[in-house]
Amino acid sequence: MLKILLPDKMPSPKVKIRFFNKKIHSFHFFGVLGYILGSLLGIYLCYLLKLQINIILSMSLMGAATFFALAFLAKIIAGKETIVYYHHEIAILIICAIVLTLFHMPVLNYLDITILGIATFLAFGRIGCFLVGCCYGKPARKGVEYGHTHVEDGFPFYLENVPLFPIQLVESAFVFMVIISGSLMLFQHLPAGSVLIFYTAVYGAFRYIIEFFRGDADRPYYRGLSEAQWTTIFLMSVSLAFSLMGFIPFYYWHLITTICLIAISLFVIIKNKEKKSIFDPHHVMQIASGLILLNDYLNKNVPQNIIKTYQTNLGLVFSKGQFETTESLITHYTVSSKTKIRLNLKIVQKLASLVKKLQKHTGSYQVAEKQNGIFHILFSENPS
Repeated sequence: MLKILLPDKMPSPKVKIRFFNKKIHSFHFFGVLGYILGSLLGIYLCYLLKLQINIILSMSLMGAATFFALAFLAKIIAGKETIVYYHHEIAILIICAIVLTLFHMPVLNYLDITILGIATFLAFGRIGCFLVGCCYGKPARKGVEYGHTHVEDGFPFYLENVPLFPIQLVESAFVFMVIISGSLMLFQHLPAGSVLIFYTAVYGAFRYIIEFFRGDADRPYYRGLSEAQWTTIFLMSVSLAFSLMGFIPFYYWHLITTICLIAISLFVIIKNKEKKSIFDPHHVMQIASGLILLNDYLNKNVPQNIIKTYQTNLGLVFSKGQFETTESLITHYTVSSKTKIRLNLKIVQKLASLVKKLQKHTGSYQVAEKQNGIFHILFSENPS
């Protein structure tokens, strides 16, 4: 099994970085840097391939205009700044393809370079995401922790100082490798459009997989799959259809990758529906928020014969209590379900692991089923 080794504690990211004695928001800094370097890469590749540099500059400017237009429209609709990578990629490629067609330019040749410029923007943009705390990963045993400064900047309060898997850096590193590979492909005398297909399939498959490790709850899900995963399936299917019709090159690995992703999607939809819904980011947010409310209730020193519970929208009911022994502090949680979701030992073991990360328990834990459908999670640790 592939393992990514992480340090016990990663350096705390900075919402703002200092640049020439001026503080700049990290997301904006790396976004601008990615755009500039993506444009320069496009110019350099056009120069080496003896294509018209002014055309790729026009594509770059249209890409920027499209990006800001979509961002502005999203802000009007949602009331806040919302940037969805796939939305911008699709819109930019469509507009560039239309303009290139109108001016009788070799569409696929320039789109091969344009997509590498977009990828460069994405690779640097994910570094900005990592620093400011957006597009973050799920709670992990080791990872990056976002503090109160990030919470004030919009990061979820219930994940403050909770170790999260740094999925943004993993995606950034992978996209840089795709950029290098795609750039080399341009000089291998492959049919025009090959790099476009390569990026769509390879990045799409990778993005589909890492979505299972994303922890941000403010994204839509349907049938257990995120919006990005559905978009990946759509892009793979549409590009495959164009390949079969002869508009862009056809590769068997493109067909195989598309079939594999569709098969995985069917499996996710059909199997383990209950388990997936319990641990999707939306429900994890409710669990985390409920645990914080239970903590507040405990801190009020309410008599132990009064039990406070918290119920999620899926019907999971939690309660929490604490007591001290001569050797340790025992924290116990009771978990049950008031809906058709059936809990079992395996699911509750995973819930216990999640609770340990969210509540920052340092000790070991045990899981036991007291009676049918009611489980107890007990943490034992040295009293502070």
